[in-house]
Amino acid sequence: MGKPALYGVLIFGVSIGVFLLSVAALISGGYGLAPYGNEAVEAAKLSGIAMFASIVLIGIDFAFLSNWGRAKREIRYDPLPHMKVGICMPAYNEEKSIAKVVKEFKKVPDLVDLVVRVDEASTDRTVELARAAGARVVMGRRHGYGYACMEALQAAKGDAVILLDSDGTYSAEDVKKLLAYIENADMVVGTRTVVEVLDPDSQVDWFINWGNKFIARMLQIRHWGKVRLSDVGCTYRAIRKDSLDRIMPKLSEGGNTFSPHMILVALENGLTVIEVPVTFRQRIGESKGVGNQKVKGFLVGLQMLWRIFTQ
Repeated sequence: MGKPALYGVLIFGVSIGVFLLSVAALISGGYGLAPYGNEAVEAAKLSGIAMFASIVLIGIDFAFLSNWGRAKREIRYDPLPHMKVGICMPAYNEEKSIAKVVKEFKKVPDLVDLVVRVDEASTDRTVELARAAGARVVMGRRHGYGYACMEALQAAKGDAVILLDSDGTYSAEDVKKLLAYIENADMVVGTRTVVEVLDPDSQVDWFINWGNKFIARMLQIRHWGKVRLSDVGCTYRAIRKDSLDRIMPKLSEGGNTFSPHMILVALENGLTVIEVPVTFRQRIGESKGVGNQKVKGFLVGLQMLWRIFTQ
């Protein structure tokens, strides 16, 4: 971690500390643990000022981290002439959505391969419906979201490979957004934090939105100067095949924290990562991941943070 990132972490730590102390002081003043009268009023005022100061410090910290080092970056321009596109997606009991999703993405220009990796434990008609819709189906024995994504990526062909969920949340129209930046980066990841293209009925509510932004900022601090992120849980991404081959042997996360894990591995191996807004719709069928479960989302968030600072 370089000096800019270290300064940012210190500012963030101090501001959080000030915020927590001010909350404690405000509670003690408000509930009578401090003396009554003017002293309690003054304690409350000072607490409010401290809270405001801590919020300002956090804002300065985020601005500091967002802008430092921009001039050091070099613009990359490395087009893929006559690019062929491969699309892959994991699926587990997705019979309600799989045919619709496959048919939608089969219309992507320059598509040469569409792979659906189906968990061997799947008990519905996902396999037959995916094949009938025109997908190449591969079966997977390892259970877990991360394993499903890795095996789907490994099976896909093309100069650029696109990964997405098979639940109908992502749009084929956004493929062109991802590929538009592939000449400037090794991997282009989607972000679901832009409200103008976010379905209000999707699982990304205020809790998921702000939780993702916070964790994304922590990942950005961890790899300061290499990336700008606002969403670590978006599966939708495109990666150059040669870049994927470089990091594939190093991908190891088999669970729900695969998305940030892949970004971390990419950054640790010198890959360039760019984030672009994508539309996000209400899923079809029952969620196998976090969904709208805030407790589960909080626990997954803690796992993501642990991975970000220990990987």
